[in-house]
Amino acid sequence: MRLLLPLVCAVLVLCLARPAGALELYQASAPLDATGEAARDDAVSAAFGRVLAQVAGRQAVAALAQQPAGRKAAQSALLGFRASSGADGAPQIEARFDPAAVRAFLASQHIAALPDRRPTLLLWLLLDGSPPAWLGAAEPPQLAAAVVQSASARGLPLLLPMLDLDERAKLPPALDPADPASLAALTTAAARYRPDGVLFGRLRGGGDRWQADLRLSLPGRDDVTWSAVGNSAEAAIDTALDRIGGLLGPAVPDGPPAPVQISIDGIDDLAAYARVVEHLSHVPGLRGLHPVALGQGRAVFGFELAGGTAALASRVEPGAPFARSGDSPDYRYQP
Repeated sequence: MRLLLPLVCAVLVLCLARPAGALELYQASAPLDATGEAARDDAVSAAFGRVLAQVAGRQAVAALAQQPAGRKAAQSALLGFRASSGADGAPQIEARFDPAAVRAFLASQHIAALPDRRPTLLLWLLLDGSPPAWLGAAEPPQLAAAVVQSASARGLPLLLPMLDLDERAKLPPALDPADPASLAALTTAAARYRPDGVLFGRLRGGGDRWQADLRLSLPGRDDVTWSAVGNSAEAAIDTALDRIGGLLGPAVPDGPPAPVQISIDGIDDLAAYARVVEHLSHVPGLRGLHPVALGQGRAVFGFELAGGTAALASRVEPGAPFARSGDSPDYRYQP
C-alpha cells in the first residue's frame, strides 16, 4: 500500500508530541532492515505486532501481525510513521496505529484487549541465593533492564524499588509469595511508591532451569499466585509477567465449570507436549485435564473451565506456549 509520506509523517510528528498516556500503547518502533517499500511494510508489520502485544498484554499476540490478515490490518490501521535511529544507531521506524482499528483486529482474532488505563504495579522480587538479594531499579543491571523491557512489551506500568539504605534495612530476609505472613513488611515499604497494586515475587534456580513465583495484590480483588519456568532468570520472569494480562482484563463470570476442548498444532515432540500440559495444569479454575487425541503434530485436550470457552482468552491464553492460528479457532504451538 503506497502512502502519502509527507502527510502521514506530519500527522505522526504531531501525535508523538502529545503527553504520555494511553496513546503510547498504540505506538511502537521496529528495525528498518533495508530501503524500499517492501522493507518499510515489513517494519510496519513488526511495529504493529508490538502494539498488539501492548494492547492485549501478552507477548505471543505479536505473531498475529506476521500472518496475512495481520499484515493487511497493519497497513489499514497505520496513522503515520517516521524514520529514526535506535539506541545502537541502527535505522528504525516509529509507527502509530489507530486505537479502534487495533482493538477491532484483536476482537476479530478472538483476543481479549486490556483497558487502556492500567494499574501501576510495584514489583518486589527476591533473588534466591547466598546471600539472597532484592531486585532494584538498577541492580542487578541486566536483570533489572530485562524486567522493565518485559513489562513495557506488554504495556504494563511497572515500578522497581530504589533500594536505598533506609529501605534495605526494612526488607525481610526471605519471601514466599504463597505465604501472606511474609508480605507484611513489603506492603508497608510499598507505601512510599503509591502504586495501584503490588507484585510480590521470588526467583530461584540456576543453569538452564529457573522458576519465578509471583503474587498479584490489587485493592478490591483477591490475591492471585502463580509460577512460571524458563531456561534463564530473564526468561522465567518474562513468562511469569505474561500472565498479568489475563488478570487485569475484564472479569469473566465464574459460573459452573463447563466442558472445553482445544486443538493445538505444532506438537511435534514430547517436550512440546509436556510444556503445554505444564501450562494448562497451572491455570486457575481448570480441572479434569485429559488428552483427547494426539498425533500428526496435533494435540487435542479436554477439560472443564470456570466460564467455559468464553474464559479461554482471559484465563488459558495468558502466558501460554501457544496462540490462535489466524482466523481459526485452533491454536499453534509457539516454543
